[in-house]
Amino acid sequence: MTTSHRPETEPLPKPGAPFTVRAVPLSNTAKWIILIACILVAIVFLVHIRSILYPFVWAILAAYILTPPVNFVNRNLAIPRFLVVLLLYVVVLSVVIVASRYLFPWLSNQITFFVEDLPKLEGALISKVGPRPLGIDINQLVTQLADNLNGLTGNPRSAVKLLASAFSTTIRVLLFLFSTFYLLMDGPRIRRSLVRLVPRVYRPEIMQLAAQINSTWTQYIRGELVLFAIMSSASFIGLEILRVPGAVPLALATGLLELLPIVGPITAGALAVSVAYLNGTNPFGWGQITYGIVVAVMYFLLRETEDYVVVPRVLGRAVKLHPLIVLFALASGGVIFGLFGLLIAVPVAASLKIISAYLFDKLVAQPPQFLEIHAVRTDDP
Repeated sequence: MTTSHRPETEPLPKPGAPFTVRAVPLSNTAKWIILIACILVAIVFLVHIRSILYPFVWAILAAYILTPPVNFVNRNLAIPRFLVVLLLYVVVLSVVIVASRYLFPWLSNQITFFVEDLPKLEGALISKVGPRPLGIDINQLVTQLADNLNGLTGNPRSAVKLLASAFSTTIRVLLFLFSTFYLLMDGPRIRRSLVRLVPRVYRPEIMQLAAQINSTWTQYIRGELVLFAIMSSASFIGLEILRVPGAVPLALATGLLELLPIVGPITAGALAVSVAYLNGTNPFGWGQITYGIVVAVMYFLLRETEDYVVVPRVLGRAVKLHPLIVLFALASGGVIFGLFGLLIAVPVAASLKIISAYLFDKLVAQPPQFLEIHAVRTDDP
């Protein structure tokens, strides 16, 4: 009696003959290992190229801000997207040329006058608090400020530094411009691609989560731009009426510092009061203490008007964060990403709060608080 032995493996196909290969599914453990490995590789890669990331990151932010008007013109006026983006670049370039022709010389003169007053302010400050209050070298601080302002006005002393960094700056600007252009052009396609990456079963929830985060960012950015314009204009008018030296740079600083919640407005007011108090003279014949108090009252009234009239109408409840969390977010953003981190720290913290609340609801097996499935299209591509 003979026994037949079945081959344990299928016979190899003949050379040249067609054959199929069965895909072997990955286990859950293997999937997690691959996912974690990819994330770690991405983090290491980004850390190593972080010096060239800033143009791309600024381009993403610029494209995010400019995409709504581009979409509006493209859809409602039926103008090809390429022409809309090209027209936007032409308008921005025209504004830059006009500003450099008419506005920049005036602004440069204002900053120059302010720089010329810095030695007098420095001497007054040293006479009041000494050369190194709390370990801060006032002379070095003022010199640094003067050098930075001189760089804005094209002072010859900064020409060598400007020439040395010209190539790097040009490359970064070109990267920013080209990246913004392509992001504006391909924005809808990028969005559809990202949506397709989400499994269909989770798509309604993730789309609703993204919509809430997008609403937070949109309200915050729009509100901050409006606040910058209002506070810069209002503080400039007030400083001009009170004849405070350097009204233009102080007003611009007030608007920029407005982008930093809590600490920004306080810093702006303290800066203006210090300039008024340390100037030594004023056109009204008041004592310098009285002059400084008047400037402080002006900033206090502006701040109160902003808090109770402007902010509720402009920002609303876009960012629902405790002040302590805001301060921690600002400090963390500044340490990690510098100026850019300071600008996006608050909306990033608000987004993390939304995501954390969503993940908590999923972990405890309860419906997300914001979920409105009926408001989300489930047939998105």
